Amino acid sequence: EQAIYEKLWQDAVTAFDSGTARLDSFLQNRQSDKRRGISLAARPDANVCARVKKFLDEIAAVAPEQYFYQPQEFHLTVLSVIPSSELWQQSARRLPEYLTTLNATLKNRPAFSIKFSGVTASPEAVMIQGFPTDNSLAQLRDDLRTALQARGLGKNIDRRYKIATAHLTVVRFGKPMNDWRPLKSLLEANRERDFGTTHFRSL
Repeated sequence: EQAIYEKLWQDAVTAFDSGTARLDSFLQNRQSDKRRGISLAARPDANVCARVKKFLDEIAAVAPEQYFYQPQEFHLTVLSVIPSSELWQQSARRLPEYLTTLNATLKNRPAFSIKFSGVTASPEAVMIQGFPTDNSLAQLRDDLRTALQARGLGKNIDRRYKIATAHLTVVRFGKPMNDWRPLKSLLEANRERDFGTTHFRSL
């Protein structure tokens, strides 16, 4: 995970320095966004949420015009079951099959823990870094992929990219800024900030 987070950070630094952060135009008019999807998500506990919210308040002081996730929205994506697109209804017709397969695969699974430590970014967003304490999450993802593929439900999984980290996306960039350097400096100063650990028992 650390290598992935570091690569994202270097890409973000380039974007901040050159003023080429990638803006999501839908954030200004969310009603026009027809994309939908279904993800299997894990929600961090209240302690982690409170620490992240405190950090977001600090970001808001230097970049108030960007889009901030609210604590009830914080999540790490375990698997993007039906990837977000405007054609989501085609896959959603088989939702009962998806749910049956997910429930069978998740039954009697051990809990897993994620340590949220440090901040990274991409040209599009700010993320809290997550680090699994063992291989339970990776094994769960592989087992879910295998089960969905076996039912003929897996052709769109990992279509955009194969999810391999346990991060929380907490800010998305939706408006241009005259100077991205104050945000870059704040993120840089918090690259190793501790946000706590969550023990996930339900998804």
